[in-house]
Amino acid sequence: MSAEREQLLGEKSTPTPQNPVVAYCANCDIEILWPPVVVDGKTFCCVGCVAGGPCSCDYSQYHSVRYPGRKVEDG
Repeated sequence: MSAEREQLLGEKSTPTPQNPVVAYCANCDIEILWPPVVVDGKTFCCVGCVAGGPCSCDYSQYHSVRYPGRKVEDG
């Protein structure tokens, strides 16, 4: 987890027996739920992020997040 993310969210990435390793992409900062790509000691979620983007991950493993607020209409 980046220091900026820790500061904003007040979170700390601490390994536990239930979650032994928490890895975040050095480019897009998502939590990596699969084996990461490691290049020059930096951890990435995919080869797209290794190249600087765009990210080419399949986000189907993540839960959707809905934020309360007004409905946005098309058009």
